[in-house]
Amino acid sequence: MEKYVTSIRKTHGRRLRLPRPGGGVGAVLLAAGLTACAPTAPTTPPAAAGTSAASSPTASAVPLPSVTYRRVGKLCDVLDLTALRQEYGTVSDRRSQFRRAGTGTTMMCAVTLGRLPDGAVVNVLVTVDGPRSGQRMYEGLRAVQQETGPVTDVTGVGAAAYTYTDELTGTHVVTYDNNLYLSIVAAPLRLETALPDGVVDRLARTAAGALDRLRS
Repeated sequence: MEKYVTSIRKTHGRRLRLPRPGGGVGAVLLAAGLTACAPTAPTTPPAAAGTSAASSPTASAVPLPSVTYRRVGKLCDVLDLTALRQEYGTVSDRRSQFRRAGTGTTMMCAVTLGRLPDGAVVNVLVTVDGPRSGQRMYEGLRAVQQETGPVTDVTGVGAAAYTYTDELTGTHVVTYDNNLYLSIVAAPLRLETALPDGVVDRLARTAAGALDRLRS
């Protein structure tokens, strides 16, 4: 387990380069070779997402072994981007990646929404593995993040969720449930452009929808 969390810390600590105008989605596909999964309580409907201040990992809910999540070859094909499209309009590009490592599978989707100067790139990373691995990954990465800045709990998504903003990588929402771990991040296409109000709620709704669509 120590070896696993050390590996996570190294990957998580590597900052991503945000896309320059015209750089395309390929430049921002998450370079995370993360593999894991998670346990937990039933996913709450996306519309219920909200936030509340917090400084330490949320206690895990009682796991429901009957709730499991599946692997898909193209994550972009199963995501519901309605909440984000309502803000940004059209999807101009989307790309999926899929990789296996040991018993785990990492699925990624990078999407470009809207156009300059107000568009955004959204990256979704999902890992599926054995029972409880998602919880360990979630709690390990949350502890790493709290060493560098504050995080805020997000309610209504997965077993537990939190959000934080990084000046280099954008606004993140992270969650897990049973054998799944998920991270979604939005960054503006133009670096000096601020993300719109309500982006955390839209990311949380997209994350909750992904959990619904990936259930076995």
